[in-house]
Amino acid sequence: MSLYSAAIFGFNEYAHQIIKHAGLQYKNIAIFVISEEEKIAALQAGYSAELIDLSDDWDEIQERFSMQRLVVFCALADDAENVFLTISLRATFEHLHIIALAQNAESVLKMKSAGANKVLPSVEIAANIIFDMLEKPIVTRVLHSVIYEDNLLNVIEVKLGEDSFLCGKYLNDIYFRRDYDVILLGIVDQELGTSFNFASKGLNHHIDAGDILVVMGYQEKLDELIRVVRGENNG
Repeated sequence: MSLYSAAIFGFNEYAHQIIKHAGLQYKNIAIFVISEEEKIAALQAGYSAELIDLSDDWDEIQERFSMQRLVVFCALADDAENVFLTISLRATFEHLHIIALAQNAESVLKMKSAGANKVLPSVEIAANIIFDMLEKPIVTRVLHSVIYEDNLLNVIEVKLGEDSFLCGKYLNDIYFRRDYDVILLGIVDQELGTSFNFASKGLNHHIDAGDILVVMGYQEKLDELIRVVRGENNG
């Protein structure tokens, strides 16, 4: 088990998935909530949660944890509160590892500007990815490197336009690791009500315009993939 501890802020369906499997990765886990409703919900789910005020100082956090061995997940339901939380934590703890969940592209940029080490875009997809990763020890080590060790490794979403060369192909026809040096985590199928399909399930999905690829890799490789998918390298 990792020597790291985790402080998870927020209790909702997404945070719940992270909390439920975090025991595989962290030696200590603390849950902090900002409302009585969240505290009650956590207790009903079998977790102990502590009520906090985002305007308070962070002395208690500093006393309870080794800041060099702590990872914070900002998983509050409201993105604006997550931004405020991230700013406050970063202002107090320069070297703290902060992982923020964001519900849209605009919030992703705000979280990064606020000082998050990593921002996982699209809360529902990110939580499902974490859920799946933490059940697989080999991939868990990859997640560990994403969070703690290599800030150049990222997870992004790539939405396919009508003119993308991928449209009309099948996933098994595309060798993401060999040709683009990225890892395909899954695909969001717009025709199936934005359902998320993990690449590890082996489904040979037919790729259509509007589908969203969720891929992980080094940022320069991700940028190159985006250019190729959008046809910017053609010609």
